[in-house]
Amino acid sequence: MLHLLLTIALLSPATAQDSPGLFRDLSLDEAINASREEGKIVMLDAVTSWCGPCRQMELTTWRDAELVPWLKERAVCIKLDMDEHSDVKKRLGIHGYPTMIVFRDGVAFEQLLGFKSADQIKAWIAGVERGSTDAARLLKRVRGFAEMKTEDVDFFERRAVAENLLSHGQKKAAAEELLWLWNNIPLHAPELASWRWDVLPNELGRLTGELESVFARIATQRLALRPLTSSLPSITKLRDWIELNSMIGDNTATVIFCSAALEVDAGRRLVRRLSARLFDLFFDFGDHRAAGLVLTDPVVKAKRTLACLTSPQQARLKESDASTPPGADRPSATLSAPSRAGLQGLTDAEKTLKLRRMMEADMRRTISRRYGALLAAGRDREATKIAEALLSHLDDDLSRIALVKGALTAGEGQEHAERHKAWLEDSLR
Repeated sequence: MLHLLLTIALLSPATAQDSPGLFRDLSLDEAINASREEGKIVMLDAVTSWCGPCRQMELTTWRDAELVPWLKERAVCIKLDMDEHSDVKKRLGIHGYPTMIVFRDGVAFEQLLGFKSADQIKAWIAGVERGSTDAARLLKRVRGFAEMKTEDVDFFERRAVAENLLSHGQKKAAAEELLWLWNNIPLHAPELASWRWDVLPNELGRLTGELESVFARIATQRLALRPLTSSLPSITKLRDWIELNSMIGDNTATVIFCSAALEVDAGRRLVRRLSARLFDLFFDFGDHRAAGLVLTDPVVKAKRTLACLTSPQQARLKESDASTPPGADRPSATLSAPSRAGLQGLTDAEKTLKLRRMMEADMRRTISRRYGALLAAGRDREATKIAEALLSHLDDDLSRIALVKGALTAGEGQEHAERHKAWLEDSLR
């Protein structure tokens, strides 16, 4: 419940005036002109209305009694909503929020990403005034890493440096560090394996579209790991190959190989070990049979997922995560920008109810997709059981319609037409 209350607090309108007197009502170009006239720098706070950390800074950092007057003496400060100023977002290459950017002489000089305290902002601006940057210090640390033996490197520190380089817009240096981590974590820091597979591909994937050298290096590594159905790879090599495919936007290769592997016993045992990674990929690519074949223990996991609705854990639904019991199918409960914006202006009780409705909708979608996929794979008995499980927890028209939609999407609506017709008729009563 604490997480839920924090989310509600951060998304609620402030009772006092936001950032009193700090941010001026100017466009970026107007702020730059004003800074030249006043002999100051410009600080842009790039935010969105649905960003939790942005709101947290609004309630803390930008209200700090010492920081506000100190910053006003040195900078023309503006706050722009990137959903309303997409031209600025594109011009500056902003991808995360909040992003704070300092301009000197009209040129972007330094940037920070994510929540920062008043002390952190003050130290950052002071460094900018001296002409030094956090990026310069990070690059110096990178040079230090290059002189060290691999076994002497603190991998957690190097990961932090790489991520900070990204937040400071040092994309080429960040890419080099991230690639080094990708190649060295398996042998020297296995405790970071989960981060390497679940987070690192997303960060490198964004860079492949901007840096041709990164794309080329990843493509070369991907080619070296290309699996053959006649000689199945280890689970580690297969997962590496899948993530390398995702980094360069070639998920089609993953779907083609893994769906073929599912047709033989040894391949099915291998690929099913990556069920959580591959199900949505198969389904979204339209290979519904493969999506159904890759599922493991679908009935047990569906029941565990639905248990979230009746257990105390469901109250811990956060803005960017949904708590699920071990072994459950994890609903994708990340709130989209429109969904988060839709919480604005609601009472606490209304927000709690709306968050629960969002969770219910996500569970309907998750289980109905699995229902359709299981039918496509000929696993009718398990499909029936997860449908029954859904209706035992959420016995309403929305659930019945979702199940029928899942079956039709998977091309399996006709074989079970009587069941689906009965569900739809119940919904019309």
